[in-house]
Amino acid sequence: MGKYSRIVLAAVMVVAFSGYADAQYMSYRVAGYGYRQSPEVNNYLSARYDHLLQVSPRFRHRHMWKECHTINIQPLHLDCIASFDQYEPVLPGYGWRRYY
Repeated sequence: MGKYSRIVLAAVMVVAFSGYADAQYMSYRVAGYGYRQSPEVNNYLSARYDHLLQVSPRFRHRHMWKECHTINIQPLHLDCIASFDQYEPVLPGYGWRRYY
């Protein structure tokens, strides 16, 4: 193979594969869950989680336990619990209700 044929082959390969990187589809997959592929779905699920923390005491209590129960250092455990009130405060009218 001559010197010029190698240059031509390299130029042909560059032109042939230059559009390949642009045409690739980006797939968003977390732990094999196909329904969480797009950033839009991730944003929706995040907003739903935040809303449920604000309006559902049962959901809030479960997730506070789930996220903070493994922290054994007392000041850090209390900070974890307090972070729920800081970032997702309970909306007025959605606290624990007592039925008599």
